[in-house]
Amino acid sequence: MAKTLSFTDTSPQTVKIGDTTTSFTLICGNDNVATDLTNATSITAKLGNASGYLKSATIDPTKLTDPKTGQVTVTFTSDLMTSLPAGGYAIEVWVVDPNGTSIYPSDGSTGFTITNNIQSANGSTITTITFDDFVAAINKAASTIAKGDKGDKGDKGDTPDLSNYTTVTDLNNGLSTKVTDNKNGTEQLNGVQVQPFNKLSDTIGGRNMARSLDDVLITALNEVWSNIIIGTATPELFKIVNQGTTQPITISFKINTPDDPTKTNIFDRIEIDGCSWGADNVIGTDYFSVLGFKWLEIGNNVWRGTYTLQYSQALKPVVSNGFNINLIQIGGNRAPHNFTILGNSLCLYWGTQAIDWTPAPEDKVNVSDMRKPASDVAGIEEVNAKQDKIGYTPADDSKVLHLSTGDTASRPTGISAGYQYFDTSLNKPIWYTGKNWVDATGTTV
Repeated sequence: MAKTLSFTDTSPQTVKIGDTTTSFTLICGNDNVATDLTNATSITAKLGNASGYLKSATIDPTKLTDPKTGQVTVTFTSDLMTSLPAGGYAIEVWVVDPNGTSIYPSDGSTGFTITNNIQSANGSTITTITFDDFVAAINKAASTIAKGDKGDKGDKGDTPDLSNYTTVTDLNNGLSTKVTDNKNGTEQLNGVQVQPFNKLSDTIGGRNMARSLDDVLITALNEVWSNIIIGTATPELFKIVNQGTTQPITISFKINTPDDPTKTNIFDRIEIDGCSWGADNVIGTDYFSVLGFKWLEIGNNVWRGTYTLQYSQALKPVVSNGFNINLIQIGGNRAPHNFTILGNSLCLYWGTQAIDWTPAPEDKVNVSDMRKPASDVAGIEEVNAKQDKIGYTPADDSKVLHLSTGDTASRPTGISAGYQYFDTSLNKPIWYTGKNWVDATGTTV
């Protein structure tokens, strides 16, 4: 098995020159499974860089907090920091026990960084000058420079030919389309219905559609089966599924368990109210079977489980009153020991890209508490009417000047006059006049 050496989630991996209070906590493991250091008789942390071995620090095996976790702590004392300049370093941990000497990691080494402190440039404070003093010094120097004679006036250039360009009047006439409020949560933009971005419910990179509970204890099953609620799904989930989505949906959460979920099925499946009930010990299309979960060990008996399921477009869940997310134990798929679904970890989102936990928008804010009564809010027509009085109307997006880039063969078509395009074949910007393309000099290109 490969010996591994990794930092704990809470350990720093950088220390500044002169800092003698920082310590690194590392985990010695075999294939990323913590090594039991109970029988260790000697532990040494050895440091080096690109030039080779530099120095080492001895760790007392009798003072390990919990030898079974494989964790060792390296403290950067003044002796250890002496003569180590800023830069990148490598660290190995040598463990001696009755079986011999083990070196972690077995492949390569684990890196850390030493950085300069604010005085590392020359070992003393740096002379400073205030911004006001700097400005005063510059002004004083500038006042000593003699003013030169005014130069001769240059010749008047030729009048440019602007016949191929859009006039301001034509441009203003084209930007006259208004936005219409459909009174149903959508708007009409240039005859096309659109739905505005909602900052309370729409997020970039994934929307959590699961509302977490606090820690949920799952007890070892002594009965035929059990059904435990571990969270609730938001109405947004059923709204999207009933629209006939073909997107994959991913569920993830963290558990604290004494068992290894990669070797023991500690539950059978997870179901959502309103979707079909699943079958025992079988991977289905509308529930999350334990057989499809991927487990990542985080440390200290904590694991993160993730499962991506491809929903069928034909699936039409019925929105229930509960929206419960249920964990089922049954048959051979049951917990041999109690385990806990950790609070603030349950995620349910569209897509396959793993995201960090964020609360569902319904958990973030009470929308009704933040909105004024409808009678106090101006409608689109009222806003447009006031804009007309000041001679301003929203732009027609189809006629707004846009920028794009590409080669000569990829120049866009069906565009308005004034459109700017960077031609990578010519390596310069060009403009569309409504008839042809010209460069900054007015030459057709």
